[in-house]
Amino acid sequence: MIEHGDEQPATDQPDLEAELEAAEAEAAAAGSAARPRFRGNALAEIVGFLALLVGIDLLLLDGNGYWSWQPHPFWILVVFVATQYGSREGLMAAGFSAVALFAGHVPEQRLSQDLYAWLFELARLPLMWAVSAVLLGELRMRQIRERDNLRGDLEAARTRAGTIAAAYESLNETKSQLEVRVAGQLRTVVSMYTAARAVESMEPAQVLTGAIDNVKAVINPQKCSIYLLAGDELEAAIQSGWHRRDRYKRNFRADQPLFQEVIGRARVVCVSDPADQEILAGQGIVAGPLVNPDTGEVRGMIKIEDMGFLDLNLSTVEIFRVLCEWVGAFYANAQRYRQGQLERALDVETQLYAGTFFPRMEQLLRAIAERARFPVAVVSIAVADQAGRERTQRAVIAGSLSAAVQASLRDTDLAFERDDSGHHFDIVLPLAGPSQAEQVGRRLCAAFRERLPTELDGVDVAFDTRAIHEPDYAAAAAGGPAPFRPGMGRP
Repeated sequence: MIEHGDEQPATDQPDLEAELEAAEAEAAAAGSAARPRFRGNALAEIVGFLALLVGIDLLLLDGNGYWSWQPHPFWILVVFVATQYGSREGLMAAGFSAVALFAGHVPEQRLSQDLYAWLFELARLPLMWAVSAVLLGELRMRQIRERDNLRGDLEAARTRAGTIAAAYESLNETKSQLEVRVAGQLRTVVSMYTAARAVESMEPAQVLTGAIDNVKAVINPQKCSIYLLAGDELEAAIQSGWHRRDRYKRNFRADQPLFQEVIGRARVVCVSDPADQEILAGQGIVAGPLVNPDTGEVRGMIKIEDMGFLDLNLSTVEIFRVLCEWVGAFYANAQRYRQGQLERALDVETQLYAGTFFPRMEQLLRAIAERARFPVAVVSIAVADQAGRERTQRAVIAGSLSAAVQASLRDTDLAFERDDSGHHFDIVLPLAGPSQAEQVGRRLCAAFRERLPTELDGVDVAFDTRAIHEPDYAAAAAGGPAPFRPGMGRP
């Protein structure tokens, strides 16, 4: 299951205190394990030294075990081993020295000595060696313990420093990520405000374009798209980030699982759910219905094909669900407004009749003209080659053409806006024949060019004329009623 994106940095941070305690315990255990229990080379030195002294005594001296020497040569071995290795090895050196001392020669008890004095004389050197080995050895053992403790403390300090350095690097990396996120959120606020203004348009196409911008600003996907319902299938209307090598479907039929879940059940599907992963079938990461929350009517689908792994979390899916409903509501309002605009008779802003009203007015004027026997002509004026121009330029051209049409009309003329682009108009001229329609067309083109700014002087405008009704003047000359002729005044 996916987790909240805001909680993830906290889970990634190491428990510094626990790691430091573990490092200290590991260093202490390593120091304790490194402390020697018994040194094998001490035994070799003791045996070698004693063998050397005993050999010298037997071969070169009188062989009495150095009883007459003051101090006894075995003192060298006991003191050296005790100060070098400690009390355990010192006691061992004293024991081996006592064995070597008594093995070579034991002094006889003199007549003037009692038993206790003789035993004391025999035990005096081994006892002194043992006491000296313990005293000097314990001093050495204390030094060894202090050294081992210092080594353990040093190792623990190094481990602590390494752990703190690793924690600092992790914290610094998290800080950098947070700085990037904060900077991205600041940019997102501006981008979302701009995109929200586009969504709040009354033009369905601008609403869809603003919806893509909103999705990119809030969720930051690499690839996303919007599908619209066309009959019983979904068709791709807007894509962002798609490449030629991508194999995303541009149509989804009603019998496909993605159509049934998103459109039929109005449900958001996401790859984090194994069941939804089979429904998406590699066509995206998350998809949701473009639904009007007021009526529940589904008009299309918003789909994200690619996005960052860290950006996919539970909050992202909820935000995506809200975006789908938000865009769906604005898109439904824009469609209702567009439908109302198409069904209107007169545009309040331009004071021109709507193109949908033209066929009915044409039939009415034809019927009246046939009965009253007067001519009616139509001038169609249009601006060509608008596909490659910017939106601002097209708006200026449309405004200039609309102003030219309004300024050139007579009181009896009727102007109709062919479509919502503002680049095509039909002007109905009652009581005007083909020649008068030609004059009106030329006058309209001249007025349009006068209103264009200098940077748009190359805009091409053309007009065409046709007759809605032309009276039969030949029949009138043969004795029928006289029809109205252009230029003879109003009937």
